Amino acid sequence: MVGMFLFMPAICFSKAKSDSTILEKVWSYRRNFAHYIGGKSMNTYMRYTLNTERRNFTMFLVPTLYAFAKGDRLYISEIYGRTDIEDSHTFTTKPQIISNTIPHDRQVSEVFMDYLTPNIYDMTIYEEKLLSPFYRSNRIYYRYKIENDSGNLVHVSFRPKLSNTQLVKGYALVDRLTGRVVYTTYDGEFDMLKFHVDVTYSDDGSSSIIPLRCKSDMNFKFIGNKVTSHFLATYDAPTTLPDSLNEVNDRQRMDTLRTVQLRADEKEIYKKYDLEKEREREEAQRKKEKEEADTLHKKRRSLGDVLWDIGDKLVTSSHADALGADFSLSPIINPQYVSYSHSNGFSYKIQLGLRYKWNKKRYLTIKPEIGYNFKIKQFYHYTPIRMNYNPKRNGYAEIVFANGNRIYNNSILEALKDIYPEIEVDREFEKYHLDYFTDNYIRVINNVVAFDWLEIKSGIVYHIRKPENVSGMDELDLPTHYRSFAPTLTFHVTPWRKGPYFTLNYEQSFKNILGSNLEYGRFEFDVSHKLKLDRLRLINLKGGFGFYTNTETSYFLDYTNFRDHNLPGGWEDDWTGNFQLLNSTWYNNSRYYYRVNTSYESPLLVCSFLPFIGKFIENERIYFSFLSIKHTRPYFEVGYGVTTQFLSVGAFASFLNTKYNRFGIKLTFELFRKW
Repeated sequence: MVGMFLFMPAICFSKAKSDSTILEKVWSYRRNFAHYIGGKSMNTYMRYTLNTERRNFTMFLVPTLYAFAKGDRLYISEIYGRTDIEDSHTFTTKPQIISNTIPHDRQVSEVFMDYLTPNIYDMTIYEEKLLSPFYRSNRIYYRYKIENDSGNLVHVSFRPKLSNTQLVKGYALVDRLTGRVVYTTYDGEFDMLKFHVDVTYSDDGSSSIIPLRCKSDMNFKFIGNKVTSHFLATYDAPTTLPDSLNEVNDRQRMDTLRTVQLRADEKEIYKKYDLEKEREREEAQRKKEKEEADTLHKKRRSLGDVLWDIGDKLVTSSHADALGADFSLSPIINPQYVSYSHSNGFSYKIQLGLRYKWNKKRYLTIKPEIGYNFKIKQFYHYTPIRMNYNPKRNGYAEIVFANGNRIYNNSILEALKDIYPEIEVDREFEKYHLDYFTDNYIRVINNVVAFDWLEIKSGIVYHIRKPENVSGMDELDLPTHYRSFAPTLTFHVTPWRKGPYFTLNYEQSFKNILGSNLEYGRFEFDVSHKLKLDRLRLINLKGGFGFYTNTETSYFLDYTNFRDHNLPGGWEDDWTGNFQLLNSTWYNNSRYYYRVNTSYESPLLVCSFLPFIGKFIENERIYFSFLSIKHTRPYFEVGYGVTTQFLSVGAFASFLNTKYNRFGIKLTFELFRKW
């Protein structure tokens, strides 16, 4: 007993050292044995079955499951194609032959398909989600347990230190000598999907980090709906197909390509589908014969079919091909295009798209955006028509027709003070509502990458601004139209590949050209940088300044990098100097500005450690912003936001100098955003 007591520390230390050695080999495996696999391709066979166990009318609201909201409950789909491996981080699969029983030859959402190609040696198992336990930096989130199995395989189990949607639980069988993961299985939940994944890997050198076989079982629940699915993928299939094949629906050919034979229940799904199609063909033939016999009988679609098509267009993206052009329309009912903020209230928008190709290097795109801001009660439109003529150098010519945000002209106030010194101008402004103008403009530009580090954008912009109260301007004998014609030049500079991004913009308006009655010069400088860190952490940095050079004539202060946005653009910040609580008039009443915007985001920061709610949080953000403009004390904003599978919420507070100013929130819907 004394001997065991004396040698116990040495025994425990020896085991800890052995466990650490195994984990070090796992974390270093890709670097030591498979650090470069770019340019490789392999044939891939995928299959999945989908079972709608429970459903109700709310299933029509799930964009990519609309086709499963009625009709059969069991479906099967098969895909044979090629997986291209760009590097050890990026895998893309091109479907070439497909076979399925889903209505209108649709496929299930790519959200489901993501779980067929895990990348366990990367920071995230799937692109931008699920922190891998086999990545060294992620070890602070996991607990590991090593069991020495017989032979050359070691059993390594892992579980999260805290419950969070970005972490998984499972185990792996690891080669004792190299640290190669031979087999792993794990469970987790992300974006309303519960999943169980089994992955087997080969021992073929650099290809050993690519799955040899992957099985995924998924469970989706939403307001009483329940959908279960079983996915199977095998890689390195023997048959190589011609590149010209692209999503060809061919069941007979799939029978010759299938690497894993169908189970009995899967054969039954195909059998039932074939019988139903045969019955529909016979019914269609009978109707056709009847119509030919009775020429007065007109074929009419049922009300149910019409309502089904209308509902489909409301909740799913629409795509069509005609005359060599591709048309698209975003869902009309789309929570992601609804947002709320303290300064702008509720907003909504939809997007359309058209793309026409002349050849591989020249194509035309038209992508209108239409939206409405409920607080301002104004419609917005933005229609860019772009001709891409040199994709390699990002060469394109573009015409934009749009109306901007309501704009404030502080020079009108100054003019009124000079013209009518006997009246209280501020009160008159409030009485006549003369401080806001509508803005319609046309922008014509050409863009080209002159060098790898320099992109040049040049063109002209023509604004027509009208007061919202035209009669009030007439009464005060002030102009009712303000036009400006301005050449513009922008330089985008990226001296280092992963370094900061510099922007230099100059715009000069001239009088008496196309009716222009405004003359001004505007100069802006901007620098931005996104610093990506391990464990999905990100630091956003942006700063800049701008000023007007002509102070002798009346003009509108309308900056490019410091402006308000009244339409939702999603929670991902575009970092154009948009403050959350800033009064909208402040964007247009100073001849100069200085501003800094920063944020730090991480999937596991503060609220992720809270019980009950922490497991649902996907990302957290901390914000800090600073602004200095004329006649205003230094302005600060601080904020904190969280993203969940349902919505993103941010709380912000503003300060003038060091004194508290106001508090507000920002809200956007995240439900099915990635679907």
